[in-house]
Amino acid sequence: ENRTANAMAALPDFVMPEVADNEAGWGPHPNSCPEHLRYLPFAPYSKNDRLGRACEWTFTRDRDRRWMRNRTETEPSPFVIEQVDEEGFHLVDTKTAAKPKWGPGARRPGVAGQQGRGGARGGGQIGAWSDRNRDGQSQASKHANPKDPRSRYGARGGRGGGRGFDSWRDKPMRVRVASVEVRPEWVPLDGQNSSEDFTMALALMDKLKTDDEPVGEEIAGVGNVFFVSKAIDKASVRSALPLKKLQEPKPFHLPAMDDPIIKKLASQGKAQIFTTDLALAVLMSASRSVISWDLVVQRAGSSLFIDIREGSSVYDTSVNETAQDAPDDENKEQQMNSMTALSTEAGYINYCYTMQCLDGTQAPTPVDPKGPPTPFDVPLPNGKGFRYRRWQLEDDLALVVRCEIDGAMATKDGSTAFITAKALNEFDAKVSGIDWRQKLESQRAAVLANELKNNRNKLARWTCQALLAGVDYMKLGYISRVHSKDNSNHVILQSQVYRPEEFAKQIDLKGENMWGIARTVFKRLLELPVEDEQALCKYLMLKDPNKPMVNLYKVPADAFDFEVEEDDGDAIQEDDNDSDFD
Repeated sequence: ENRTANAMAALPDFVMPEVADNEAGWGPHPNSCPEHLRYLPFAPYSKNDRLGRACEWTFTRDRDRRWMRNRTETEPSPFVIEQVDEEGFHLVDTKTAAKPKWGPGARRPGVAGQQGRGGARGGGQIGAWSDRNRDGQSQASKHANPKDPRSRYGARGGRGGGRGFDSWRDKPMRVRVASVEVRPEWVPLDGQNSSEDFTMALALMDKLKTDDEPVGEEIAGVGNVFFVSKAIDKASVRSALPLKKLQEPKPFHLPAMDDPIIKKLASQGKAQIFTTDLALAVLMSASRSVISWDLVVQRAGSSLFIDIREGSSVYDTSVNETAQDAPDDENKEQQMNSMTALSTEAGYINYCYTMQCLDGTQAPTPVDPKGPPTPFDVPLPNGKGFRYRRWQLEDDLALVVRCEIDGAMATKDGSTAFITAKALNEFDAKVSGIDWRQKLESQRAAVLANELKNNRNKLARWTCQALLAGVDYMKLGYISRVHSKDNSNHVILQSQVYRPEEFAKQIDLKGENMWGIARTVFKRLLELPVEDEQALCKYLMLKDPNKPMVNLYKVPADAFDFEVEEDDGDAIQEDDNDSDFD
């Protein structure tokens, strides 16, 4: 009993607290507030407010900022000690901060630094490499593999790992080079130095339209063309035809001002504007261009001649010009896939495919049976024909264009249809994104859509040339390398024939925009300053290499004459060397 009494005495005492009974309502009585809390002011609060915390391990910085933005404004708290506690509180978070859904550092599928299916196995950088350091520089780009040709843009992953940039801010801005070096003696017509501004913005050119599209009429035809061979139409992915290797000649260059037929038409006053189909196609598709190009404009009296310089980059065939990751010449380890090498390869493929499309065993057919014999002093390319077509743009403004024709084909009704032949080339399926050998037969539209995304300007130029020439069909060939590491051997995977009008609709090339650009540019060029009506005035249209705009310069009358001699000298030296395609 004594032990029990001692144990009971050791227990703490329990004092029943005083409970105030509120007979008039529910809850505590108004006079039941403790004395030490009686004069404490009441602070209103929002339901989103945190009344207090010791430490929260799952709260991240991004959520903290989002909570501060969404927090409703309340009255300042009278509790000074609470404010001091909020300012001195620092969150300790050992968990990786969640990436935002949008903006810099957002998680996107297929981007380097994120582990996809097979990403770690393929070499994609994961874990700590995807985080940024304090400078804002991604660890993936800082510790990228120097042997990887894309290491300066981000780590390269394998299947599912993806490749690209940790953020769109990491991609360096490319600085392109102009197609021709601007001389100090050239006078820019940009509105400075008391001159009128003749600069043209490509964004505005893309919005130009004309209510009525002019209809072309053929006024002359020169040359003979061969019929198309039917053997090339049998090419398929399973039974690919090897592309024949031919000796590629220099591009046919005959300025419109030196063309005897155009001279005769200009003396007769048939038109005020004279040009070639390639030069006009460059203007009509200018809003889609990315790389620099230039055209020579010459004013002789009331006539205007628009030509292409000899040796100009306009004669080159661009590759992946409008692609997101367009090729360049900066990578010394991948010379075979550089911009210059790919352009040379594409030009050679285009020539060989055009020649292989023709059947040289049959007699050629004249472009114009009633036309005069060839009046040119220079020899015409083998199997090339020319059409001279005229358009009445306005009552006092007419246009004459010399158009090229590549071949002819016999139709079912026995008539002759003229065609133009062009070739698309695949150099690396990993770069283009679609393997032609797997998708060309089953998903031909997807292949064409991918080529339209990567070569938007090139396809628009070819279509403009076909529409200007008034041909019946446009033959398009799909050429691929035998091996992605070999740029000298190619095979023909498939050939397709399109109506130029229908193909223009597929690539969203509108005739109202084409002729709206041509009409506006021609009227603007006729307003160029002329010092002497009788003297020859020469100008240069130069597409800015890094801005979507076209600049005009007034150049001397003998400009670009010396470059012909230099190019001829270089050509003689190049003939002594062995070509990569021989």
